[in-house]
Amino acid sequence: MKPSTLHARVLLTAVAAVLFAGCAATAETMQGRDADRSQIQTRIAAIRDAILARSAEGIVRDGTEDWAFTGPDGTSLDRTAFIARTQALFARVPAIETLETKVDRLVVDADTADVEITQTMVRQEADPTTKIVTRVWVRYREHHLWVRTPRGWCVRRVAFIGTPERKPLP
Repeated sequence: MKPSTLHARVLLTAVAAVLFAGCAATAETMQGRDADRSQIQTRIAAIRDAILARSAEGIVRDGTEDWAFTGPDGTSLDRTAFIARTQALFARVPAIETLETKVDRLVVDADTADVEITQTMVRQEADPTTKIVTRVWVRYREHHLWVRTPRGWCVRRVAFIGTPERKPLP
């Protein structure tokens, strides 16, 4: 075999090895990202279940210690204040009839995930003053920052996007 042909084969073999290794790493990365997305989606479903159970503690269960919430008015609450506020809201909600949670965006990087969700619910809600119960349709959007922790993926920050929509129902 001529030296130029031998060099060409060696070069071709080296290029193929690099490309194959790159493909394998990409496949591993994709499988890892799919597993990350799956865990985050499972934990979002657990948050949905906690809302349906009217459990404020359940909503923040998969949150980091420094978990924070920013409402539509821009007010930020830590975990303790959020639980107190949400328990007060749930005390006025005799029933959540339906709750749909849609993940609109889920982008996973190495150790963070950027998530946007839309929640749409029909609930019965008592007026804080008159105690009259009405049915309302509510839709709101949230932005979540998820982080990889030793416990798996946990939400660090939740913030409303825009203003919730509300309509009274018959």
